[in-house]
Amino acid sequence: MEEKIIRRLVRGLLLAVLLLYTVPSMASGVTRCLLIGCDRFFLMPSTEPASANNTAIMEAVLTDFLPEETVITRRENEPGTVEGFETLVADTFSGADEADISLVYLSTHGILLQGGDGPRLALLLSDGTRDEALEPERLRQILDTVPGRKILILDACHSGAAIGDGSGTERNCFRDGPYRVLVSCGAEEESWFWNAEQDSYTGTGYFTSALNSALRASDPEQIDPDGSGDVNLRELTGRIREIHGASTVYCWPGNSEDPLFCLPADRKAGSLLRGLRFGEPERNGDSLVLPVRFRAEEPVRLVYQLTPRRNGRWDFEHSVRLPDREKTGLTRGLLSPGEKERSIRLTAKSLGEDGIALMQIILLEGEGRPPAVEAGRVIRLDGGNCPPGQEIPAGQ
Repeated sequence: MEEKIIRRLVRGLLLAVLLLYTVPSMASGVTRCLLIGCDRFFLMPSTEPASANNTAIMEAVLTDFLPEETVITRRENEPGTVEGFETLVADTFSGADEADISLVYLSTHGILLQGGDGPRLALLLSDGTRDEALEPERLRQILDTVPGRKILILDACHSGAAIGDGSGTERNCFRDGPYRVLVSCGAEEESWFWNAEQDSYTGTGYFTSALNSALRASDPEQIDPDGSGDVNLRELTGRIREIHGASTVYCWPGNSEDPLFCLPADRKAGSLLRGLRFGEPERNGDSLVLPVRFRAEEPVRLVYQLTPRRNGRWDFEHSVRLPDREKTGLTRGLLSPGEKERSIRLTAKSLGEDGIALMQIILLEGEGRPPAVEAGRVIRLDGGNCPPGQEIPAGQ
């Protein structure tokens, strides 16, 4: 009898040790998240409803890809002042200790302010009646009051200036300390969003949508190549760059191996396209041919949007949409389920005056689903694919 008890105790001890080494480190402590989306501004153009929808997407992402102990606070069009932001941070993370994780997501306008010591980033806080600038240094001061590890995700124009990435600035406000930072674009880039013309409630930021697609629609080897069950900052940034071309995504630290998100075994699809892969563009006379592979999970309508670059900016007003070549019944662009391989032809004219275009894959509205930008790739007439992480500075 005693021998059996001892064997059970040994097995129990071994199981406990095994669990200790297999549970992701993000599962220790409590994760608290503060999501802020500003769409209504006093001095700047409205982005409604993109930021509000961004926070909704992020809430769903954090719910599905963080431990169950996650607490989420979501605010839209508030606070309108830095003081209000400081109070909101103090309230949201009041119970945090060194074992906890505090995540802040901010979707808003970002502006580069020119000063004597170079350009400085200003993230706008607004409630629609007043706008106030939150600079990265002040943001760091406020977050330094919160114990434990901090994660910062910024979907804003010029947000790379917060960590010194992209042209124009090398000042990294989060270089020292327990911070992991993900930004939607380089210091001199804009972070784009879209709104549906027919539906005033539809629209999101391209970066936040790409983050969502990276976690939900990637094959395991694309988002979790080491099979750990976690997604670290380096892995996530790399995958977003593969499917997001409108701006250059950066992170700090760039080689971070710390788990950022957990991949559950029953990961929800969340997208009708899975495992999307872009190939290298190939010359075909005066045109370029871009290979694309993906898997349609169910019938879906698909178009390819080509946006030329003129004078260093994406010219979305002159975008051209081409339906997929597949045809179901009388509807061109309606795909049946299964593996797909495409070769998309881009002419010199479609690449615009700068010889550069953004090719985006867009799912059109289906039953109960709004249009969605699934992926995008920058194409250069003179050099093929723009390598992920190599931004095109304004004016080039």
